[in-house]
Amino acid sequence: MKRTEGHPASIDSGSDEDTLLLRAFLAGNDHAYTSIYNKYADALYGYGMGLGFEQETLKDAIQDVFYVLYTQKKQLSGVKNLKYYLFKMLKNRLLDIYKSAVNTKEINSSEMNFTLKTTILDELIEEEDFIILQNKINKLLETLTSRQKEAVYLRFIQELEYEEIGTLLDMTPQAARKLIFRAIKRMREEKVPLHIFLMLFY
Repeated sequence: MKRTEGHPASIDSGSDEDTLLLRAFLAGNDHAYTSIYNKYADALYGYGMGLGFEQETLKDAIQDVFYVLYTQKKQLSGVKNLKYYLFKMLKNRLLDIYKSAVNTKEINSSEMNFTLKTTILDELIEEEDFIILQNKINKLLETLTSRQKEAVYLRFIQELEYEEIGTLLDMTPQAARKLIFRAIKRMREEKVPLHIFLMLFY
C-alpha cells in the first residue's frame, strides 16, 4: 500500500484560503481541486527536488499524491492544514519509492538527504557582491546538516509550523526548533543575513 493512502495526522493550522478550497473540494467542486493543484504543485516539486529525486520520478509522485487526494476526498474532513498534509503525503510517497529502489523496508525519512541550490538574482545583487555572498553561502551550506537545510527550507520558505516540521522530520517540535536555531546561529557566524539566504533559493 502506498504511504499516500495513509493520511498524515492533522495539525491545526493553515490559511483561510486553503480552508475554503478544501471545503469546496470536499463538497464536490472540481475547480477547487484544480486550484489546489495549481497552488501547490510547484512547491511540492521544489521540495522533492531538494530531497534529491529525478524530475520524472518526482512528477509521477506528485501525480500519485493528487490522485489519492481526489479519490479519497471523503477521508479528508479532519485535515486542518492542507499544505502540510500535501507535503507529508509527498514525502511518504517518495520514501516508498526510495525504499523500493534500494530494495529495503528499513530506511526512514531521516536518511533522505536534503539539499539546497543557489540561484542567480542579477537584478537584485551586483555580480561582484553576488559572488562574494554566494561563496559565503556555499561555505555555510557545507557546515549545515541535511536535516538543518530541510528544516530551514520548511520553516522559512514554506512557512510550516514547528510541529509540522517535526512530524516531517520524525522529531519533536522542540527538537525541530533547536535544529533551526542552530542553523540560524551558523548563518550569523558566517555573516549571512537570513533574508538574503532565503532569496537565493527556489
